Amino acid sequence: MKKTPGQLKKALWKVFSEYIRKRDKGVCFICGRRAEGSGYHAAHFVPKSVGGLALYFHEENVHGCCYNCNINLGGNLYLYGKKLGEKKCVELYKLKQTIVKDFPFEAKIAYYKEKNDSLSSNYKG
Repeated sequence: MKKTPGQLKKALWKVFSEYIRKRDKGVCFICGRRAEGSGYHAAHFVPKSVGGLALYFHEENVHGCCYNCNINLGGNLYLYGKKLGEKKCVELYKLKQTIVKDFPFEAKIAYYKEKNDSLSSNYKG
């Protein structure tokens, strides 16, 4: 049975967010605290609600983030932006206007599964 785009997006988010959390090794990109399990998220700089598919799965727009920065501080966008730098922030906001058609969900799922398998990490979450 063929999966719907919504099911594919959910499956991709699962492997993509796992990759981001492994890549960033349990350290909050924004404040530098260590976090793990449900206290460690893959967080968007440009929120996924407005960034579209161009930014939803963009590795430079998503970083490991502690619960406090991501949830309690609403993304802590001022410090997040300072960490990214002005040039990167402008670049990401420009991508917000990109319309993506025929997003390659299956190919991206396979790509991030492979990256997860090859990435050694102490993070297990």
